[in-house]
Amino acid sequence: MTWATVAVSAIIVGGGIQAYGQYQAGKAAEAQGKAEQQIAEYNAKLKEREAAAELERSRAAAERFEREGEALQGTQVVTLAKGGVLTTVGTPALLLEETAQELEADRMQILREGFLAQSFRETEAGGLRFEGRAALARGRNIRRASTLQAGGTLLTTAGTAAFATYKTDAFGTQVH
Repeated sequence: MTWATVAVSAIIVGGGIQAYGQYQAGKAAEAQGKAEQQIAEYNAKLKEREAAAELERSRAAAERFEREGEALQGTQVVTLAKGGVLTTVGTPALLLEETAQELEADRMQILREGFLAQSFRETEAGGLRFEGRAALARGRNIRRASTLQAGGTLLTTAGTAAFATYKTDAFGTQVH
């Protein structure tokens, strides 16, 4: 075996190994992108569960607040009645109406905060899904690019080997 044959063989083997490495790197990047997408989807589902829990918590808090408000209003009516005050007209009626309005405004604020927390968690879930899709696309693009690089490496290797073979004769001497 001549040094030219060894050199050409080394060029071919080296190019093949390089192309295989490029191809495998692309497959690994694609797998990583898919894994990142799956993790993002899992986290998005957690955020959606948190969103539902936020809304449920606020509804429960609003119901609790409503019951407490009704108890407060009942206490006001009883206290006024014990004092012999008529609660259906005048200042006492205005006081009871104002208390009812304030309690309802506070109850609505509790619900509003729950809806906002739910919306925030759902937005986070959407952002995570977007990141997951981007990671998946990035992995696929890297795999495609590495496949093209591997093909280019094989073609360059073939050309280099052919040129090296052409430039040498059967005895390993360079042809001019």
